[in-house]
Amino acid sequence: MSLAHLSKSSLTRPSLPSLITHSMMVRKMASAAAAVAPAPQPHIPTILNASGPPPGHSVTVGNLQTFILPDKVSDTEANRKLGKAVVEAWQKDGILQISMTPEQHSLYKSANYASRRFFGKPYAQKAACVDSQTYSGYIASGEELTDGIADYSEIFTVTKDLELDEPRVVAKWPCHGRCPWPDYEMQNPMQRYMQSLGGVGETLLQLTELGLGVPEGSLTNYTQDGWHHLRILRFPAINKTNGKGKEGRGIGSHTDYGLLVIAAADDVGGNDENFANWESSAAGFREDDERWVFVPPAENVFTVFPGKFALLAQTNLANLLLV
Repeated sequence: MSLAHLSKSSLTRPSLPSLITHSMMVRKMASAAAAVAPAPQPHIPTILNASGPPPGHSVTVGNLQTFILPDKVSDTEANRKLGKAVVEAWQKDGILQISMTPEQHSLYKSANYASRRFFGKPYAQKAACVDSQTYSGYIASGEELTDGIADYSEIFTVTKDLELDEPRVVAKWPCHGRCPWPDYEMQNPMQRYMQSLGGVGETLLQLTELGLGVPEGSLTNYTQDGWHHLRILRFPAINKTNGKGKEGRGIGSHTDYGLLVIAAADDVGGNDENFANWESSAAGFREDDERWVFVPPAENVFTVFPGKFALLAQTNLANLLLV
């Protein structure tokens, strides 16, 4: 299973009303195989005949609400209704799906191909793609821990990719600078894909503003030149893991950072979601609980859910509504 997700963030704390009350906790389970499936017609999400949760993991299978985003968001009755529906989906499920356009699907396919190509390289070549200032580049399987247990995934992270003479890079801002791309064949499709997802995030934030009935810019003002970043993950087959983790556990239960998390997965199932616990660390929290909802993989969709920044912003509800 491979997964790429973009977290849309800013360095400034945004203000988001607490109407989005349920954020979500995520776990990613290791899957038995990965295959390339033919693409169906755009805009028609179809559940693939892919592997479900690994043996020994009891979950409920759930299907998410799927939305088609407008090309441009303006303050119309139709967009206000759509915005309210998006907010209500997050309130109800904590996560939703949006249909890819044909162009987005093409960008996703190119990025997915580049991902498979990179992760198929010898370890020494992948391990050379690291940078101490940007904290971007390669992370080997087992190097990241969740609740003290090694994760199965190997990862390539893209942070704020800027030229070396950019003032923030010169000032040694962490996670700002040149990404250690292995080659142009990886850089070009990933940057184009990331830019496209950034546009998706802006559209969703504009709709969320309309759905919440808050002034224009209440959210989007905080994401201008924001610290958007991309995480490209590859999970090995369950018979080819690093041997350091827990059987059937790709990544343990956790919450994701950022304001919005936009994810796309291949045709092998593995995402589970549950309402988050905010009283203590969510790392490893109740990951063997039977109340997890398994999210079947669907073609031509992104999954989207609020991240930790959205939770932090809920405390500013009163101030925002008084503006």
